[in-house]
Amino acid sequence: MFDVFLAEMLILLLVLITTLRIFFTKKARIDSPAVLAPVAFVLSALLFFMWGADIITLPLCALAFVTFFINIRSLLRLSARLYTDHYNLRFIVPALLIALAAACMAVIIVIFHPVRVLPSDFGATRTRTLLTGDGTTSYRPWNMLADRPNITGVLYEYAPADIADESDPADAAPNPVILFVPKCTASVVHYEPYFLLLAQKGFRVVSADFNGAERRVFDNPVLNSRFFRRLYSLYLRAFDEEALQAALAADTTYALQGYATLARLVLKKYGADTTIFFALENIGTDDAQTLTDQFAENALGTFWLNRIAEYKTPNFGFIEQTDPLTAHFFGVERDSSFFIPRYVAGKTIASIAQAQEVAAPAQIIKADGNQPQGDAP
Repeated sequence: MFDVFLAEMLILLLVLITTLRIFFTKKARIDSPAVLAPVAFVLSALLFFMWGADIITLPLCALAFVTFFINIRSLLRLSARLYTDHYNLRFIVPALLIALAAACMAVIIVIFHPVRVLPSDFGATRTRTLLTGDGTTSYRPWNMLADRPNITGVLYEYAPADIADESDPADAAPNPVILFVPKCTASVVHYEPYFLLLAQKGFRVVSADFNGAERRVFDNPVLNSRFFRRLYSLYLRAFDEEALQAALAADTTYALQGYATLARLVLKKYGADTTIFFALENIGTDDAQTLTDQFAENALGTFWLNRIAEYKTPNFGFIEQTDPLTAHFFGVERDSSFFIPRYVAGKTIASIAQAQEVAAPAQIIKADGNQPQGDAP
């Protein structure tokens, strides 16, 4: 998410340069800074396409579009190589308003910027694999040459940096592979601090954002899209908690399908004897049991993040690191110490250790020959 912060600051810088040029008209010149307006708009559109809408990205795109719109006449004059020696009031007033809005947004973004999270800082690696398909036909890695440009998911893998790449990762990492699928209220990146802390302790974590057409949580297909799903969930949390809980309940079916898909992808890649462990959030015990029964030979156990009382933002991820502005409205402040994800990761590891202890075969302890054997019957 820190990359998003840098991209937002770049777009705002371009907007400010474009609008504040009104103060530099001492001599006639070609109005070349106007070309930055469409550049800012294109970058904002790409940012929206890559990460979807949130409470910063959406107004930023609107601001970049308005900047581009009021500069259309300047771009036409630039294409004709006409000189500019002054700007009229119809341009100066909106330019000043845009500059003021951009400056205010920049202050807010800087104050609530996400914590910089680099896998290398945790001794971990992160890989992304684009997926195609859906829950009906099953997801598979997207092939740029063989498949149409229909990307319907992104698979993320977090692993310790010292694990060799991975023809047989089971030999290199005896720990189970941890699987996690976020609900409609979040994306994988909102849980990244937790995943990296698990990878730091020697665990491989596999997660994914599934965006197939079958995932219908809301009535409006636009709101179901990956672009607006999380933003609308935040709106429901603020204004209609009952509708949010209904959406989370409806999304449970798709989350369970996602877990099954992840498990099949992991078993196909790492081997049929790979041990897997399910990290869950707001999924009922019966549904969890049904899930583990599907992979009875591989499933080690389950762990519920939302049952940790200290974790105050269930279903939305660790936003005190990844989205501090949203966290502020949740009553949680930005935290660069990673205390909560570290605590939840520790609880997860303890749960895995307990499950391994229960699953371990009983050991027969032979009595020492020097010990008395008791009276024979």
